[in-house]
Amino acid sequence: MKHNTESDLFRLGHIIDCIERIEFLVNFCKTVEVFKSKWVEQDAMLRNFEIIGEASNHITEETKQKYPIIEWHKIRGMRNFVSHEYFSMRLETIWETAVTNIPLLKVQIAQIISDLKTY
Repeated sequence: MKHNTESDLFRLGHIIDCIERIEFLVNFCKTVEVFKSKWVEQDAMLRNFEIIGEASNHITEETKQKYPIIEWHKIRGMRNFVSHEYFSMRLETIWETAVTNIPLLKVQIAQIISDLKTY
C-alpha cells in the first residue's frame, strides 16, 4: 500500500468516526428544537464538522480527483464556515446538513475506504 493511500485511509477513518458521532447526536436529539436547546450537543456536532473538513482537506488530490462525486470543496467550506463564522451560523442549517447530507457522505466515504483497501 502506498504511503498516500495509508494517509488517505487514516484521514477517511477520522471522517467516518466524526460522521458516526454526528449521527449519534442526531439520534440523541431527535429534532432541531431539542438540538437548539442543548449547547453541549451543538458544540459536539460543530466540532465534528470541523474535523471532517480538516481531515478532508488532507486527502490527496489523487483521491479527490478519483472520487469527484464527493463535493470536497463544500466539505472544506463547511469547516471554514463553522470555524470562522461561528456567530452567524444558523443551527437549523447545521441540523439539516447533519440529517440530510451526513448519511450520504457516510456511504460515499465507506465506499472509498473499501476501494482503497483493495488496492
